[in-house]
Amino acid sequence: MKKKKTPWWGNLKDFFLLFLAVFCGFLAENYRESLSNKTIEKEYILSLVEDLKSDTASLNTYITFKKNKSHLMDSLANMIVSEEKHLLGNEIYFLARQVFNDSPFVYSDGTIQQLKNAGNLRLIKKRLVVEDLLKYEKKVIVLHEWDENDTRTKSTFREMGGKVFNSQALNATMDEGLNFVVPTTNPQLVTDDFQTLNELAFQIHYLSKMCLGNSVRAASLRKDAEDLLELIHKEYELP
Repeated sequence: MKKKKTPWWGNLKDFFLLFLAVFCGFLAENYRESLSNKTIEKEYILSLVEDLKSDTASLNTYITFKKNKSHLMDSLANMIVSEEKHLLGNEIYFLARQVFNDSPFVYSDGTIQQLKNAGNLRLIKKRLVVEDLLKYEKKVIVLHEWDENDTRTKSTFREMGGKVFNSQALNATMDEGLNFVVPTTNPQLVTDDFQTLNELAFQIHYLSKMCLGNSVRAASLRKDAEDLLELIHKEYELP
């Protein structure tokens, strides 16, 4: 018996149903991927918020420390070249130890590094947030570069210190628990040469201004972190 031929519109109908099934499957997969991406984006955003909060807290500590250290360094430089320096040994040696004291800004970059290294910045759909985040990171790098200048200045002080300070007296300004100790014996400098003392005072004054400048840069960076937090809360309607 001869098989009945399927009309052409029947084949078209079958093709359309097959196409519709594939297309619906494609849409469903895209929808699931979209939901997944939105979930991942939200997780990154919440993590980023925590990083920025940590940065703000760290910057607060950093700014206060740098401002205080700037004042201490100016006092030290002035004492070293003062005519009364022989009476100020306790203060001079205690402040000289503060040259190497530091409280660095600890950048919480875990989230942004994950976003960049995994190529997931594309998941952050609010492009203004991405732009401001990258600008913020650049300013962090600038602050760290200035901190490196601070470190180099302290290295210069270390190289010159042996010409000015009694090593045993300076070493005694820190105990075994790494706590600072104020001398009580009025230790003296090992030289009265004004050129040597003035050169060291110059480096200390420079360190003071470095600290002050970095506190200003850090305050600007803190403002950027706060603005970025505000933008994220607004764009993502966070509580």
